[in-house]
Amino acid sequence: MKDLPLRRGQLVTTFGPGALVISPEGESAMIGALDKWYYDKNERRIDSLDEFDIHEPRLKSLLKVKQLLLPPDFRPSYKYKGAGNAITQTNTDIYIPLLRFPTWHYCPSCKTLHQTSMSSRTSWLDCKECKKQRKMIQVPFVMVCNQGHISDFPWREWVHGDENTTCNGLMKLVSTGGATLDSLKVKCSCNKERSLRGIMSRKSNSEMEEDRVSELSRRLNEKTNELYQCPGYTPWYGSEKDQEGCTSFPVAVLKNSINVYYPNTISAIHLPGENKEVEDIIDMFEKNGISSSLLSDFDKIEDKIKIAKRLCPPEFKEFNQSDIELAILYIEGALEDEAEVEQVKSKRAETELRKKEFETLIKEIESKNLKVKKEWNCEQVVIEDYSTYFSLINRVTKLKETIALTGFSRLSMNEDEKSQNQIIKGKKLLFKDPNLPENSWLPAYKVYGEGIFFTLNFDNLLSWEQREDVSNYFNRLLSRVKKRGTTVDESFIKPRNVLLHTLAHIIIDELALTCGYNTASLRERLYYHGEQCGVLIYTSSGDVDGTFGGLVRMGKKENFFPVVEKAIDKARWCSSDPVCSEIGKSYGQGVNNLNGAACHSCSYLPETSCEIGNLFLDRTLLIDPKIGFFQ
Repeated sequence: MKDLPLRRGQLVTTFGPGALVISPEGESAMIGALDKWYYDKNERRIDSLDEFDIHEPRLKSLLKVKQLLLPPDFRPSYKYKGAGNAITQTNTDIYIPLLRFPTWHYCPSCKTLHQTSMSSRTSWLDCKECKKQRKMIQVPFVMVCNQGHISDFPWREWVHGDENTTCNGLMKLVSTGGATLDSLKVKCSCNKERSLRGIMSRKSNSEMEEDRVSELSRRLNEKTNELYQCPGYTPWYGSEKDQEGCTSFPVAVLKNSINVYYPNTISAIHLPGENKEVEDIIDMFEKNGISSSLLSDFDKIEDKIKIAKRLCPPEFKEFNQSDIELAILYIEGALEDEAEVEQVKSKRAETELRKKEFETLIKEIESKNLKVKKEWNCEQVVIEDYSTYFSLINRVTKLKETIALTGFSRLSMNEDEKSQNQIIKGKKLLFKDPNLPENSWLPAYKVYGEGIFFTLNFDNLLSWEQREDVSNYFNRLLSRVKKRGTTVDESFIKPRNVLLHTLAHIIIDELALTCGYNTASLRERLYYHGEQCGVLIYTSSGDVDGTFGGLVRMGKKENFFPVVEKAIDKARWCSSDPVCSEIGKSYGQGVNNLNGAACHSCSYLPETSCEIGNLFLDRTLLIDPKIGFFQ
């Protein structure tokens, strides 16, 4: 493959290991497994990863890894040849592995199918039919299953109706004209031919929704009628032959389809420690490349302090010895709370992160990476004044967010809890050999931003939630959830949480008109566990777009409450009403009918902005004359 420029943030989200990326020329390639990252052009692994290390001990302890590493940036060595020592550059010519996929191509002239290797850097191949070299076009389909496997579409097996066929004839992919798969046919030189009709269909099985048998599995073996199962190929590990046992039923998808790759990420907002001096030392360590792996080379604490003094600026010597030792222990992960780590094994990892974040965001904080200013507190709830339904508003003038890739899924978003088992499963997908000592890391990146944090009055919400008419209405959603068998955190499916989620969406929509950011730049972060009832609306970006200051300005009470008032007023009427409201109240809408009165015209946000994929939204709970919280 030709070199493809990708941003660091994309390598942790959209284009992580196992994802397909399309070049400007239309060629597609697969990002290789993490085992082969941080290798130079001579296939040598770089010696030191310290400059890519990210200090976020909370995330490292929850994910059970020694390091979180930034994806490498590309530094061409030819720019530094013959340069003086002053500008000598380290870690040059580091590439992210790219593999050609799918490997099947067809000739643009005669439509004959040809297969090449994943290591091929060009699509110019010798056509066996035309007897000349042609620039081949990659086939549009790949085959995926819900266990994360991906493979070339079985062209030969499909046209012969037999997964054990021995025919090696030349095949052609021909179009008979039309916009459907019926118009595409595979023809073999042995006179066999077959339409591609049904290869992308997935008919549900009434018993087990998640084990639906695809039309491809049902129809591939025409002769024996045996169900075709996924071959379990894992080409991102580096070989077309890498495979593992799998009993899922695969389905064909377009190679540029969104359901080919769903990254599973977990994020944490950096929280300052109680000791400001220790926080400053950790910040200094990060800027000067002092990582846990570097410090682990020395056994004695005195030697660790010596190397730190050698690498840090002169002002480092002004800190107390005890503070320096605490900072070193913190970076090495020795200050983990064992009881907390044990508890996390059986709980959702992100829940533990959110608890501490909530406790921190309700206070006033002034540190290098997190600045929270108190703006407003409610002293007494007044029924006529909707602003008193809010408990507090804090303006977050600066925050740092670390986002780590924990795995990926295909066909459908992985909505399972981020338990320790799920993280282990994800790591097995990212690494060919996750148990090697050098593979105890995950890719991550850090971004800076600003935000508005607010909470609703919990007692007021609880009394509203316990009303009989609210419970009766919400039971309809609960019945749809049970019917669909949705795997969502059960603690979220409560009227107050759906209300909080919908409120966050309509406020973000209104803020986008006034704060200087577009909707896709704003994100929500929900706090709903236990007696928490808060939302952080924030922006985090890798460039200056994350810190304009416009969002924090809208967090002032004289600006925020008019925005809320306008948002609630707009939510009373959707441009798709009365259809949106009536369908939402009766049958539900959206994916698996998990939304009430919510659609693209009133409540949906871009995918990057919503935590739950635009599910569990309902304007009725906000503004309905009878049961609405803000009636």
